[in-house]
Amino acid sequence: MDKTLLRKSQSRVATKMREQDFEKLSVFIIHTLERAGQAGVTLHDLVLKAQEKFNADFHGNVSWYLLEVKYDLELRKIITKTLSPQREQIITLNPDSDKKWWFN
Repeated sequence: MDKTLLRKSQSRVATKMREQDFEKLSVFIIHTLERAGQAGVTLHDLVLKAQEKFNADFHGNVSWYLLEVKYDLELRKIITKTLSPQREQIITLNPDSDKKWWFN
């Protein structure tokens, strides 16, 4: 079963990702942010960790898949991003989320 991501553009065909890949990356992001705590993780570090862990598992660009899942989690308000003074994206868990994201 494929899961169509929320991010669509009129200039390109809606991109599909296997549901198991979506769930795998979602769990990876959530667990990484839980371990990081309130300090969060930079986008650069998150991408590097995902590449180290998943490069052999994906038949495409792991970074692209990760960014799509991250964007979906932002839309669901499960994670938040802020910019540091050095203009790096800092990603943290949204403290207001109910963390029942896998049931949505």
